[in-house]
Amino acid sequence: MQRTTADAPSPGPSAAHARHPLLFFVHGPVGAVELPRELALPPGRTVVGRDASAGVRLDDARVSRAHAVLERTAQQGDVVLCDEGSRHGSFVNGARVAERPLADGDVLRFGDSHLVFRLAPDPCPDAPVPSLVGVSPAMRELRATLTHLAPHRATVLLSGPSGTGKELAARALHDASGRSGPFVAVNAAALPAELFESQLFGHAPGAFTGARGAQPGLFRAADRGTLFLDEVGELALGLQPKLLRALEEGAVTPVGEVQPVACDVRFVAATNRDLASAVAVGAFRGDLYARLAELVVALPPLALRREDVLWLLRVGAGKEPLLPLAPELVAALLAHDWPFNVRELLAVGQELRIRGAGAARLELELVRHRLPGPAAAATDARHASAAPPGAPEPEPATRAAAPSREELALLLRAANGNVGAVARATGRSRMQVYRWIEAHGLDLERYRKE
Repeated sequence: MQRTTADAPSPGPSAAHARHPLLFFVHGPVGAVELPRELALPPGRTVVGRDASAGVRLDDARVSRAHAVLERTAQQGDVVLCDEGSRHGSFVNGARVAERPLADGDVLRFGDSHLVFRLAPDPCPDAPVPSLVGVSPAMRELRATLTHLAPHRATVLLSGPSGTGKELAARALHDASGRSGPFVAVNAAALPAELFESQLFGHAPGAFTGARGAQPGLFRAADRGTLFLDEVGELALGLQPKLLRALEEGAVTPVGEVQPVACDVRFVAATNRDLASAVAVGAFRGDLYARLAELVVALPPLALRREDVLWLLRVGAGKEPLLPLAPELVAALLAHDWPFNVRELLAVGQELRIRGAGAARLELELVRHRLPGPAAAATDARHASAAPPGAPEPEPATRAAAPSREELALLLRAANGNVGAVARATGRSRMQVYRWIEAHGLDLERYRKE
């Protein structure tokens, strides 16, 4: 079985790519949302400040001329942030710091300017897939992976939490495949068990009560194209052998018929469940899982691609203008753990536009009820600037609820088994993540090897 993942990068070099440090400038004090700007960090010292000679120059009145230094070691590529005694302080994930090593995905704030630190593959692959928006290394790798897999007929299993865009990814696979037939999408959870066969495989006239005419079914509707079955993990055990047979034979037998009908279909499935774990406990058939998972692509949660959050908010507004964002709203949006991913972000964006209509800029108060954890801390890094630089760092403001076994497995898969990345995504400590892994009986090494 070939496994292909398109996950957010994790700290340290991978077997396939060396990693190099990047900064993504995502928002400044002006308030307008623009496409994040990528800034490479060379070895040695990079000054962050308002001075024209600064390596990372920030046009921000609350940023000192030489606000902080980012020190990158030449050999290891590690980066340490050192505040240079700035008046308003330097913040990492909402906590004021004097000196701190940076980890992949850290959100940095200097004055009213926000940046995201990344350890990205070198080189970082990408491909043109307009429907999959984002500048993060995770999305670049996803676009490149889908484009590479698209021409092949092998079955693809898309995994990831709800709201990560699995149908968009499936459609991107189809669009890049060169197949002449249509893209047909169906939600397995919405298929009644008694109608499963007739919906997917079709039926002959009179095959059952109410079957007045022949219906081709979704498999034949997708002939020479792509059939996308979402939420495949919800498929009843008794129906799974029937799907497996259709996939194995490349043909379907309509209800009421005896002769199979050949179908040339590229099959793509999606799930927000850990199907391997479901197989282990007898909740999903192993033979069907093996057939579905010829190629596996994991879609990254939004919490592992924070540099994309504001741009997705802008793109989600469509043709409507997006008002400028207040700095504290930006801090809260970047700190939130987004348990429902892009779908949740788009809902927040819609409420911001409705409640903020006619205002000069969008304020945190408009959606504080949607961002309860980070909002309290975000209100203020500005107030926290009164704390002395050497003060102890508070606990992370973003504290997600304890994940279920399936949610934790998906987070580990998306992070390539990197515990630190999962800790940042959930706002918990690494030790807490290790305790969750032990409590759920998950094998951490398995996710690192995938």
